[in-house]
Amino acid sequence: MADYAKISVKGVYSKSSDYSDPKVTFNPAAVALTPDEYIHAEMDVDSGSNVIDTGMFNWGVHMVSVKNNDSAISVSVHFKNLLNVATVLVVPPGGILVTPDFFYSGDLNLIAASGNIKCEVFIVGT
Repeated sequence: MADYAKISVKGVYSKSSDYSDPKVTFNPAAVALTPDEYIHAEMDVDSGSNVIDTGMFNWGVHMVSVKNNDSAISVSVHFKNLLNVATVLVVPPGGILVTPDFFYSGDLNLIAASGNIKCEVFIVGT
């Protein structure tokens, strides 16, 4: 029996704080995946090296998601993209990163700009 994962994104731009009468809405169809491996981690991230070993994904990673749960400190996400090139993306406080551009045999390393913060990581692949 297969496993399933789904990524949904919805965006609204409005001048009202309750988002009524939006100027723009963005609500594309969800991306459906059929992975057979996953990692879900809620972790403390400090300013040192915080590595998640992705060696279990033998055939590819379909999606990496990092949610920065801190309200004041950003987190840098270090990984190799599909071309095996080192990449660093910064997730601002309260922000989220979702990318399918991940080289499966590389590790994911999260580094807080300072202090110790909470992040949630979700990786699906085969």
